[in-house]
This record gives sequence, C-alpha cells and structure tokens, in this order.
Amino acid sequence: MPRNARKTRTQTNSFSLQLVGKVAPICQPRSIISKSGILLAFANIYDRSISPRTYVFLHCALLAGQYRYAQRVIGEDWPRKGTTAESVLRYYLLRGMVHVGCDDFQMAIRCFWTVLSVPSDAVSAYVVDAWKKMVLAKCLLLQDSVPYQALVSPPSGSSNSLTRFLTPSNAPESATSDTAVLGISAYLDLAKACHAGRRQAFEKIRSDNVTLWGTDNNLGLVERLATDMEHRCIVHLASVYSTLPMAKVAATLGKSEVEAYNILGQVEGLNFKHTDGLVALEVENACALTADDATSLVKLSETIRRLDVSVAKSSKYQSIKVESGRPPRGVDDF
Repeated sequence: MPRNARKTRTQTNSFSLQLVGKVAPICQPRSIISKSGILLAFANIYDRSISPRTYVFLHCALLAGQYRYAQRVIGEDWPRKGTTAESVLRYYLLRGMVHVGCDDFQMAIRCFWTVLSVPSDAVSAYVVDAWKKMVLAKCLLLQDSVPYQALVSPPSGSSNSLTRFLTPSNAPESATSDTAVLGISAYLDLAKACHAGRRQAFEKIRSDNVTLWGTDNNLGLVERLATDMEHRCIVHLASVYSTLPMAKVAATLGKSEVEAYNILGQVEGLNFKHTDGLVALEVENACALTADDATSLVKLSETIRRLDVSVAKSSKYQSIKVESGRPPRGVDDF
C-alpha cells in the first residue's frame, strides 16, 4: 500500500473512533448502541492491547449496558503497555467499570489498583475516579472483614502525590479545595460508616451527597451498598433474636412493614416466617463449621482425651479414688 494511502487510512480510522466516542454518549435510548452493531464490529477487531479502539469499545459497551459481553471479549489478558500513560489509565478505569457491572469486584479492584499504581507527579481525574470506585467496590466485597484503612488506602506503590492528596488534613477543609470539590471526605465518611455497620450514619451521608454520587456515576454502586447495609442489619437481628415483632424490624430499617417484609425476602441465606405481627428469623448455616474450625475441634478433642488418660493414670487420682471410695468429681476434688 502506498505511504500516502496508508496515512489517509490511519487518519480515517482515527476520525471514525473520535466520531463514535462522541456520538455514543448522546444516543437515546442506549439500546440503539447495541442495535447498531458497533459493538460487534469493535469486537471483531479487538486486538487485546491498549489502544484507542480498545477503550472506545469498552466505553460503548458500558453505555449500552453490555457488561458481560465486554468481559467475554476482554478475556483474561492483562495488557501492560499503552501508547501513553493516559491510555493505560483510561483503559483500566473503563475495564474496572465493566467488571463492576458483572459483579466481579475482585477483578474490578485489581483494575482500579492498576490505575492508582501508575507513576505520576500529579493526581489526574482518572486516578480520583478509580479511587472512588475502588473504595465502593471494596466496601461491597470486604465489608468489615479488614481494617478501615485497607478499604480506603491506595496501593503501597502509588505516587506520593496521591497519598498526600488522600491524607486528611488537620486544618479545616476549604469549600474550594480540591478534596472538597471532588468530595473525597464524603467517600471516606461513607466507607467508615459502612465498615462500622452504622446504618443511620451511612443513610445520612448517602442522602446528603446524592448529587455527588450522580456526578461521579457512582449512584448505582452506592445504592447497592445501601441494600447491602440493610441485609447486614437483618442478619445482625437474626443473630440476636429468634423472634421479634415485624414493627421492630421495620423501625430498625426505617421502612414500612410491607417494605421490611420485602427486604426480608431478599436477604440471602435467611429463613423467616411472619405470623400475627411476629417474625421468626433464622440464618442458614449460622452454626456451620469451616474446615479450620473442624480441624481445631478435632485437635482440641484429642488434647482433652490425652489429658483424661493422663489424669486417670496419675498417682494422685488413684489415691483420691482409694481414700474416698469414688473417683474425683471435678477440679476442686482433684
């Protein structure tokens, strides 16, 4: 192919990508994107590298809600090089959002960590967006199983500029500061309330920052986290009470009794029975043993057995048995 023709073709492809990237966000309804066949066209030329056509494909798939299709096309490849640092940041941010849409939070967190790990002298919008989504994904996946700092801290290899940016200052936060404008403290407070299981505080933070969640395109994740907090609250009630009034359940959730009843039916692993204003709660496998628990119990049983044998063979045991005419009844006798 002549050099001029190759150059013209490259320019045409670049213009087409830019055009698709600008037109896709304004398509209404979004189902038009899927019906247009553009996703299939991009999938056929997907080369598993970080390039403009790669993240245009991911962007279109996100807009169309075709998360699982995009995840199948992506596969398990983990490209490490891009044309620019910005292309790497954009690719892994979009890819992480695809994994979130598929409920694959582990892969999503890995993608967001990759964005946060790219060396830089300044904190870009891609990095801030990745951190916010990482915090919400970690709250959904890990809840209170890790320390609070593990939910909000960037990777150990991240740039010093990001660490300083996310570190709360002791000075009052100015309304015009970068962290205030970007709502960093709102995400920190939300994660803290989630980790502590303080549902009322969580609900207040959630309702006070609805505009922020929407602007960040994180409203769906926050709503899922709110639902998760409700389910955790129900499980906690079931661990304390076997039976309680439905009115108490509704009051605890801040819902009507009808809404509370519907929420009970959505909690995974919960059995409940509602009769005459009372509800009986039972969490499935609440007493189930893990493999480690079972191993520990077996070891404890064996230790107790050996102790019983040692005590029975001891001279002190035999002397007490002879003197009293009966074996010791407990520790005091022994």
